[in-house]
Amino acid sequence: MCYNIMVMRRLLWLSALLALCACVPRAFAADAGVSVPFDGADTMGFDILERVPLRLLSSIQGKPAPAAPRVDLAEAGKVWGNDVQIAKLLASHPEPKASFQFAVIGDAEPGRFPWQRIFAPSDAFRKHIRRIQGKNADFMIQLGDIVSKGVEGNYVKLVEFLNAEVRLPFLVVPGNHDRSQPNGEADKNLFKAVFVKTDYTFDYNGWRFIVLDSADRRLLPEQLSWLAGLLETRLPVLVFTHVPPGYLRGLLVSPMTEKGYNMSGYFDEGSAEFRKLVSAAKVARVYFGHIHALGTAQVDGVRYVLTAGGGSPLYPLPPGYPKRKTTHFLGVEAGPWGLRETVFELDGKSHPLF
Repeated sequence: MCYNIMVMRRLLWLSALLALCACVPRAFAADAGVSVPFDGADTMGFDILERVPLRLLSSIQGKPAPAAPRVDLAEAGKVWGNDVQIAKLLASHPEPKASFQFAVIGDAEPGRFPWQRIFAPSDAFRKHIRRIQGKNADFMIQLGDIVSKGVEGNYVKLVEFLNAEVRLPFLVVPGNHDRSQPNGEADKNLFKAVFVKTDYTFDYNGWRFIVLDSADRRLLPEQLSWLAGLLETRLPVLVFTHVPPGYLRGLLVSPMTEKGYNMSGYFDEGSAEFRKLVSAAKVARVYFGHIHALGTAQVDGVRYVLTAGGGSPLYPLPPGYPKRKTTHFLGVEAGPWGLRETVFELDGKSHPLF
């Protein structure tokens, strides 16, 4: 029995080691013109560890089995559902304002595996939340990848975190990591249990906010049709999604390095239709995350903002990627004069986005 346990343990860690070794050469592939995904989504063979039942893995590692969940995720949706949080926002600010502020936080998951967490600043998401709530923001929008993988234990911990830390209305965009598997076919059952809606909209103080679910790396025809109807408005429009559209390849420029870059991590299905819709409607901003960096682009008169520094790993990156990596969130002030965006970095520094 002891011998079998020892063999299983060695096999598990050997698989992890082999997968890690397989990842190392990829960091240098960009020199050869290879498209390399540095968004934290490609974890190679490490999934083998997550497919081992928790109780068996605990037994192999000589640890006690995990306790039963302390949070009812279905009940959590009655508190943290995006529709509930929108109602909370509208009720807390019933009177029109000349201007208002909100925060945009990008990818927050600290990495699925220990080697990834080396590149993630400690407790950054909590620090961001506390800093935002010390300011005059009316609400927050998180751009997805709020958990490292959409499994029950991660969502239980997330709900506990939200219950303990978050006081402002808090809206969430679904990311690929928030699904049952970060890559390939996956469901969003647990995301929907906690946050209920994946595509949603609301109007606030003369602005229209639209959240689009691109977590499957695509936009479906029914989503695009829904978007088209919402864009028929005289209100200025802000769009929030997780994965950037494919036509931005090579166009995103870092405000810190003024250098464009062309990485993987985009969606192509529905991308061309999305471009036509937001361009024709002269959307004020499209905010997105997924690629752990800060960048902007201007296409057909529409400003796009990549902000994915909510606490996720800032990996060593190949040439062409922004040289200065930063953990940050955006503070946005909206008014009749337009938008003013400020980058708030983890070290306490701040500066205008543009």
